Amino acid sequence: MNKLHRMRELIEEIKAADEAYFGKDAPLMQDRQYDALMAELVELEKETGIRFKSSPTGRVGGEVSRELKAVEHTKPMLSCNKTKNVQDIAHFAAGQDVVLSWKMDGLTLVLRYENGKMVQAITRGSEGLVGEDVTHTVSHFRNIPFIIPCKERFEVRGEGVVSYEDFKILTKLGEGSSHPRNVAAGAVRSLCADRGKLSHLDFFAFELIKENAPATKCEQLRFLKENNFDVVEHKFLSRECTREEVVEALEKWTPADFAYPVDGVVVEYDDIAYGKSLGATAHHEKRMLALKWKDELKQSVFRGVELITTRTGVVSIVAKFDEVEIDGSRVHRANMHNLDNFEKYCFGKGDIIQVYKANMIIPQIAENLTRSGTYVLPRFCSSCGEELTVRTSPGGVRELYCPNEECLARNAQKIARFCDKNAMNIDGLSAKVLERMMAYGWIKSFKDLYQLHLHEEEIVNTPNFGVDWYQSIRGEIEKSRRCYMYQFLVGLGIPHIGPEAAKILHQYYYGVMQNFEKAIKEGFPFSHIAGVSEVQERAIYRWYESEQERKTLHTLMAELTFVGSGKAEDDQKNPFRDTEVVLTGTFERFSRQDLIELFASFGACVREFVGETTDYLIYGALPGSKKVGAALKYGVNMISEQKLGELLEQNL
Repeated sequence: MNKLHRMRELIEEIKAADEAYFGKDAPLMQDRQYDALMAELVELEKETGIRFKSSPTGRVGGEVSRELKAVEHTKPMLSCNKTKNVQDIAHFAAGQDVVLSWKMDGLTLVLRYENGKMVQAITRGSEGLVGEDVTHTVSHFRNIPFIIPCKERFEVRGEGVVSYEDFKILTKLGEGSSHPRNVAAGAVRSLCADRGKLSHLDFFAFELIKENAPATKCEQLRFLKENNFDVVEHKFLSRECTREEVVEALEKWTPADFAYPVDGVVVEYDDIAYGKSLGATAHHEKRMLALKWKDELKQSVFRGVELITTRTGVVSIVAKFDEVEIDGSRVHRANMHNLDNFEKYCFGKGDIIQVYKANMIIPQIAENLTRSGTYVLPRFCSSCGEELTVRTSPGGVRELYCPNEECLARNAQKIARFCDKNAMNIDGLSAKVLERMMAYGWIKSFKDLYQLHLHEEEIVNTPNFGVDWYQSIRGEIEKSRRCYMYQFLVGLGIPHIGPEAAKILHQYYYGVMQNFEKAIKEGFPFSHIAGVSEVQERAIYRWYESEQERKTLHTLMAELTFVGSGKAEDDQKNPFRDTEVVLTGTFERFSRQDLIELFASFGACVREFVGETTDYLIYGALPGSKKVGAALKYGVNMISEQKLGELLEQNL
């Protein structure tokens, strides 16, 4: 193949991978494959002496979502050059004071501070030049300081990450993903803040951008710690260290002992001025270098696949191979996810493959050494036997799909979500148990949960079920008949409506499901409710358009009693319902987050800036002059913190 033609091919492949990874948080390929494509392109550019304008080797990856506000960075966020050779690091560090730190694997963020307060959070975004405003989600991280001692203006760059322990918790709650990094990226870049998920995220600072900043990296990190930031774990190495001592120090940085996902170690010159004097390419700064570990590859034999149908009908392709031990545990399966990814490997039964664990956690297939291409994927759903179809996902990848809406696996997963503790809290009914019950014909739909007594005799006389099991499950099911509207909404599985959004809708409609459905029929703009996004509004209407979903809704509502106040008359004492509110100043009695949640419970929408549509400006001490000026200009009602307290005491 012509080298220039191959270069253009590589550019398009890498571009598509970048768009999926950064723009949609849905990776098309494994990191190892991506690195290999990039390395091949770099080598071809060296050989030909040509670099196309569109080449990714001259820029930083990352795209801006069109649905979040774009923000220009004060200083380009360039990438870090990488190596897998520890001797390159030793050579880089020779004769200079350096700082070693983890290269944490999450979502890179920039926090802006003014007058001792965090005012904005931004993603890395497009080419490191323009990011996305994600203040609404980042403000829910558990360790970000909102008020700090330093009153000067500065920026903090760092990584938003999910620990392995929190990843396990979220996975158990059904909120996980294929990797902690994907959880972080998805939660931060969501249009609506999922507070439950975001409360499991941490921020670790690794860079300070400030006028008259301290002269060394160590001093800058110390400054950040003094201002209540958690900083990335780091170690200072003196210029007196020999190469052998540098290598020895690096060998002690073992990711298996670290609580967060990392994909390397960064070495950076401690002298900031010296580092800057080295300059930068269009892609990376020369003041730092990252060591990425070589994956532990093990050889195995491909034996076939297992198809797993999910509640959405999408079928995951899981490759099976002979068991091997990697990084201290034995593995024999790797999720290939979609059809596009699976077909790249040209599998055949008996092919020799190489497998590894990404970031020492997730089993993945690195390469098929044989590539016989003889394996034919099963054509039928393993659960219901329906012939599978192929469809293209919103992320642009081909997926196997079971079109049978009555598929046992699809319905088992849906009903299991309904029974989940975050929804109707019917303990003991997992997807596997439900699938077995469906096989016996006891459950075919949601309604059958509440008609289980019709099969009592058969259940109590069936092995692995029995009297005790039946009585326990019946008790759980009967207990669930009295429920809250927000539990029911989560259980219905409306796309994008998680526990937080469900609670907001519950508060807005006083726990009355009939009022919520009436609002749908009348075309109510749900995005006008504080905390509900346009994406969620569209999801509600798309869900309700389905005849099958409406049938399920009405069937279940007939079986349930909703516990709610239903006190719509309280609106007469609530001046904030369906209004826009802006906050300014420092509050003594409330935290800013308390106020945001308070007004959300009143049915108000809290906005960032005062405009023509603003109804109230709630102000504390030292209110912002711009917001006050705008409120006077537009005739906005202004309420002090003291007055707000009086209204609340009057049982608003």
